[in-house]
Amino acid sequence: MVCRLQIPTNEQNIAPVCDFTISWCLNHGLSKVESIRFTVAVSELVTDIILFAYPENSRENFEIEYHYSFPNLEIVVSELGEPFDPDKHTYDAKKAREESNFEGAGLLLMKELSDEFSFINKGKEGKEFRLSKKIEIHDIDELLQQSATLREPEIDRDEQEIPHKNIDEFTVSRIRSADAEEIAKIFYRTYEYSYFKEDMYLPKKIEEAVLSKEKLGVIARKEDGEAIGYFGVMQKEDSDIAELGEAIVTPSYRRNGVMTSMMNHLIEILKDQGVTALFAKAVTNHLVSQKVNHKFGYETTAILLALSENIKYKGFDEDYPQPISAALEFLPLIHPKQKSVYLPEKYKDFILETYEELRLEVEPKEVTSTHLAEKSDIDLNVNYTSLTSLIVVNKYGKDFQEVLSNMVSSLEEKNPCVIYLDLPLENESTPEQFSEAVSSEFIYSGLMPQFHRQSDYLRLQKVYSSLDPDIIEIYSDFGNKIKSLVVDEYHRHT
Repeated sequence: MVCRLQIPTNEQNIAPVCDFTISWCLNHGLSKVESIRFTVAVSELVTDIILFAYPENSRENFEIEYHYSFPNLEIVVSELGEPFDPDKHTYDAKKAREESNFEGAGLLLMKELSDEFSFINKGKEGKEFRLSKKIEIHDIDELLQQSATLREPEIDRDEQEIPHKNIDEFTVSRIRSADAEEIAKIFYRTYEYSYFKEDMYLPKKIEEAVLSKEKLGVIARKEDGEAIGYFGVMQKEDSDIAELGEAIVTPSYRRNGVMTSMMNHLIEILKDQGVTALFAKAVTNHLVSQKVNHKFGYETTAILLALSENIKYKGFDEDYPQPISAALEFLPLIHPKQKSVYLPEKYKDFILETYEELRLEVEPKEVTSTHLAEKSDIDLNVNYTSLTSLIVVNKYGKDFQEVLSNMVSSLEEKNPCVIYLDLPLENESTPEQFSEAVSSEFIYSGLMPQFHRQSDYLRLQKVYSSLDPDIIEIYSDFGNKIKSLVVDEYHRHT
């Protein structure tokens, strides 16, 4: 969820920004003490921009974006003020004591009061300051006990065989906010506390996601009303496709067709909502989720290396010695009209084969002429938990080479696991600008259909983690073909 503010460079705006920031932090679950600390960091940054970023007496606007993705809060401040190099403004405690020279103190304060602080130099596109804070869940048991019956007795589920129960009738319906507690119970009964998404144990968070329409899903119930299954998706903010979020059936009620019924019911709801496709990021440390996806008709279109930190799932007790990669699986719900695409020659045949697997019609176009804007339009998303970043190119400018180089250099200072780069395939400049990405040591990841603004993108990736490709498991034949290409390029760049 994103909230954007345009702020004029007027000192009178500092207090309202602070008031909004602390309310936003509190409303999203940050403690009062941490909300105050985070607001002080934002206040320092906003004050510095208003007082020092622009020439004296000028009146300009800068932008503040508030991003919430449980358990992370991120505030991104963008401005087009005078050039700035944070390395030239370091705090010196001795100078502060002896000379009352506090240069760099503001930057130090922002870093100390944030969990993560990043400065991104985007050249002619200006500068970004990124501050993030993680919501700490100190006692999930306490939060879960919304009712006396929420917590089940502790039992050793690994040693106790779960009996299968046949059911003749069950219903599937769209989830409502009132279902939040029962959804949390299903996750606890299935995984205890081993499921990696903490918010699925927090009824209030589930309720908020449903009310805000961030989460859409279905719930399965027995005739007596007991909830036995849940299937949820999250719609992308910048496109009409949705990501498969969570799919779960209480273990004792599996093999009754519950999952299939939920999936079919959900697809009909999504079509009515205008959702054109579903996608899933299936982990590659085992094949279970990939097999389920392909049973429903998904096709693998990309391999995302080092996508997330090592996650330990209940039932998969072995240690996995590296960041977990994922297979991007895609399921068209509504087939779009044929579109024209401009494909880099290096991957042209491979991308066309991916379109064929999806049964999506495209017309590859030859580039006749290209026109670059004065400035590039590029978005950046940073995941501080998994140490991954995504750079999305919306429009190429004459400064693309400089901006991409500056962004990558800034991100590399944070020791990332991987940086992903999405290039628009419906932009005729992509084949030419693709060479800049390759020279920056980006390798193939795959096709991302309809991923931003309903447009298709080529995803590249620059991997910094040490990986053993042999333990990356891919289920489908075509997925393994993508893996072979990705692994070959990975070896050549490491």
